[in-house]
Amino acid sequence: MDFIRKNRENLINDLAKFVAVPSVSGKADEYGIFGKPVADAFDVLSSSAKALDLETENLGYAIKISVGSGDKTFLAVAHGDVVPAGDGWTRPPYALTRENGVLYGRGVLDDKGAAVAAMYSLAAVKNSGKEPKMKISLVVGGDEECGMEDMHMYVKDHGLPDYALTPDASFPVTNAELGFIFGKFVFANISEKGNIKLKRINGGRAVNCVAEKCECVLCADKDVADYVTSLSDTLLEPEIKYDGDTLTVLCRGISAHGSVPEKGRSAVLDMLSLLEKTYARFGCENSFLDFTAKYIKGTDGALLGINCKDEFSGALSVNFGICSYENGSAEISLDSRVPISVNAFDTVEKLKKTASQNSAEYVPDRTGNGIRIPEDSPFMRSVAKSYEKVTGKPCGFVCERGSTYAKAFDGKCVAFGPADESDKTVCGNMHGPDEFITEEALLTLAEVYAQVILDFCC
Repeated sequence: MDFIRKNRENLINDLAKFVAVPSVSGKADEYGIFGKPVADAFDVLSSSAKALDLETENLGYAIKISVGSGDKTFLAVAHGDVVPAGDGWTRPPYALTRENGVLYGRGVLDDKGAAVAAMYSLAAVKNSGKEPKMKISLVVGGDEECGMEDMHMYVKDHGLPDYALTPDASFPVTNAELGFIFGKFVFANISEKGNIKLKRINGGRAVNCVAEKCECVLCADKDVADYVTSLSDTLLEPEIKYDGDTLTVLCRGISAHGSVPEKGRSAVLDMLSLLEKTYARFGCENSFLDFTAKYIKGTDGALLGINCKDEFSGALSVNFGICSYENGSAEISLDSRVPISVNAFDTVEKLKKTASQNSAEYVPDRTGNGIRIPEDSPFMRSVAKSYEKVTGKPCGFVCERGSTYAKAFDGKCVAFGPADESDKTVCGNMHGPDEFITEEALLTLAEVYAQVILDFCC
């Protein structure tokens, strides 16, 4: 793909502009459906697309970049919103850092790098001299990390595509995805007994991230402070301060994506464990901590009674990403990935029942069952062949724990790229500090997507 290689510096410069916008999806404001940062990111990408002479349309909830025409439609679907930067970066999260062929910055892997690479694949097709037989569009949304409302809007407005790929997982082809459950346990009028009073907990930054920091504030006497200090080795990088009768405890965790919480260490779970031990040691009671001691442990959902697995897609996982407590009320979020053979909506009913039996409420946010598209379909066979043509590697099919835009397209879309995550030198730290991907991986992604379009759509 001469066009892509010749435009290497332009691609990276366009990505640098995109990364510079801290486009965490938020509430609608006067600037856009998902807030000004996302609207600003759309403006940046739209300007880059126009410079490539691509047809561009701002839909408010997404940018649509297109080439070709025809009765059938092919979409590449990426997202321009990102998770919050969080702590632990050794490089600026919202400035593209380029070191020895590696690119660092929030979104370079998930998913701004892929969006820009896919945009250049459309430009390569436009400059190839071949005429597409389909309408080819790159749709870049602004709400993937917070609910995928953008793609539900797109399907409502434009209908389902005939074919679609989303570069928001890994190579090779992710033709199956686990189901998902997002929600939270909500507690009001929490009861307490004893000489310890829990004033506040503040932990985690996103429901789909393993909590990397948690802080709590207690009213307690010196004996309690001394006991908590004795447990400091159960915490990661603890900071404990006692001033009068106010005890403040801060601890760190190890960030990981919420779909694989076992790869991280939750500061929220560590803090809750410390509090549970402390209350038990001094004969104190707190109805919220009674619940967490009974149900909020580990990453397999066993204590909640929802653990399960199947041979094809593996085991259910649970991440408790955010915990807040103040003025006798509390919330703790849940991100669960559910095996394809299991009905996620039935699992939600179990969570509701557990909550109601413990004077709490489970409030659902998003729920969806798993998907699987047959490996032997003509589209899948063509995609695999194009990948092999560009990379020289065999193309297999995998099941993904993460939840991508593919679920919004009712069996018409699979996740594909941006890079082979099994090679830790190519990309990593998604949702964590120093997120990275190599320049070569992004160029290869652009080449693969261009080849898919040329082979299947022209």
